[in-house]
Amino acid sequence: MEDGGVPRSPEEGEPVPVLPSEVVSPQLGELELVCDIWSADAHMAREHARQAATIAELARRRSAERDRDFGPRGGPGPDSRAMRPAALADVSDDFVTELALIRHCSEAEASRLAVESLLLTTKLAATWSALYAGRLTVRKARILLDLLGDVDDAVAAGVQARVLDGAEDCPSSRLGDRARYHLYRVDAEAKERRRKEAERKADVHVERTADDLGRLVIEGPLPAVYAARDAVDQYARWMRADGDDRPMGLLRSAAALDLILRPWDTSRPPVTAQLLLHVALPSLRPDAPVGAAPAEMDGQVISAAQCREILASLDVLGLRPPPTGGSIAVAIDDAATGETIAVATRAELRRAAGRGRRVRRRGRPGVGRPTPTAEQSAAATGASSGVAPAGEVDDGPGLRPPGPTRCYRPRVAQRHLVTVRDRHCRMPGCRRRPGRCDIDHGQAYADGGPTACWNLCCLCRRHHRIKTFARGWSFTLLPDGRLAVRTPSGVSRTTRPPGWYHDPEPDPPWLDELAPPDPFRT
Repeated sequence: MEDGGVPRSPEEGEPVPVLPSEVVSPQLGELELVCDIWSADAHMAREHARQAATIAELARRRSAERDRDFGPRGGPGPDSRAMRPAALADVSDDFVTELALIRHCSEAEASRLAVESLLLTTKLAATWSALYAGRLTVRKARILLDLLGDVDDAVAAGVQARVLDGAEDCPSSRLGDRARYHLYRVDAEAKERRRKEAERKADVHVERTADDLGRLVIEGPLPAVYAARDAVDQYARWMRADGDDRPMGLLRSAAALDLILRPWDTSRPPVTAQLLLHVALPSLRPDAPVGAAPAEMDGQVISAAQCREILASLDVLGLRPPPTGGSIAVAIDDAATGETIAVATRAELRRAAGRGRRVRRRGRPGVGRPTPTAEQSAAATGASSGVAPAGEVDDGPGLRPPGPTRCYRPRVAQRHLVTVRDRHCRMPGCRRRPGRCDIDHGQAYADGGPTACWNLCCLCRRHHRIKTFARGWSFTLLPDGRLAVRTPSGVSRTTRPPGWYHDPEPDPPWLDELAPPDPFRT
């Protein structure tokens, strides 16, 4: 910043922003700019190769022999074994989780990076060498990884010998075509093998798109996918022929969702899917401002307006009775810390608040009792509607967290509060929903840890196994609700329940009025 033309240094600890004009001078010629672009590509390729070598070395130190500590009970399940990449067969099962915490990324990204690193430093060492030398971009290297990752070493060496020469001047799409041509000549069964492997890993997943929309991706054999797409298109055209003038793309989307959810099928339960919504009560009001607090739907942030539309379509916007199979609960949070204190249904809220006791005058019934006034009659009417009238006091027991139990398994009330509080697996970076999680003790029950809400958290089965059996891991549930996880390599990450916040509270506005004046402040 400048004050009257004189540069002014930033305060201690304040980061100094670097502007693009300070990195790239406007005085550079166009040839110099082109050379900088080439240099940046070469540097990124070399750093990617260096990172791959480092990750591969760490993976080799996490040998699969460490998994013997898991024993027969702590081993991965059939789904995890089926989806485990072949390149990680000799690596410990918890390495991908450790790498995800080291890089602060998802486990899916960490798994892909671990596989790439091991393949580049072994089977595709020639590709790694070209990448390190800057003759190959990261995108081109990943094309070769995708095509040659599952072939024999001899086949991979033969294809690399044919395509790496001249790959520097070959566009990415052309390089992929050249690699496929030589691969299918050397290994005629490669294409069929890759197809069967892809079919084995087919799945259905959701991808979030812009503006609170999502994309449902259904993977399957290509002929079946095209047939399904044509069927959806035909249904959309029938809707257009019936007079629906919405855009054709929207008609296809509506037809596909209706074919899956089948809202016309009365032989099924009214609710065929479950949505878990977390929303603040002020955001549900019809007059909620535009900047109202957003809501969460299955862990995805949506706007308050869209949440109201969803609840209105289910006819529960005014906290009316939920549809069959659904439920509505109210979480009470501490105003200062955000800690979830209690979770209650509407009936439990009424019991906690109490009906109130009417304060009456002493005396015989009917003697000396004044005629009720209009205001008193209105107060009595308010009592029948659930509003505490004047002259009555609340006598309910209130709400508090469920008490501890001596048993190992948490009680139903404890499970309810912990799942509402945590909303997903507490492992840093993991977003598995509570329905797929275990309720785990922060301090082990065998070591004296109580079965109390403050000592419980949600952990998915995979991370529960790592916490219990994996060597070198440390999980510590702190008193303020945070979970601190330390990897065998010494990297620590923390996570906290979504509703909690640990920022210091701002000083009240009246504090400056009570404080003595500062003699150094003018």
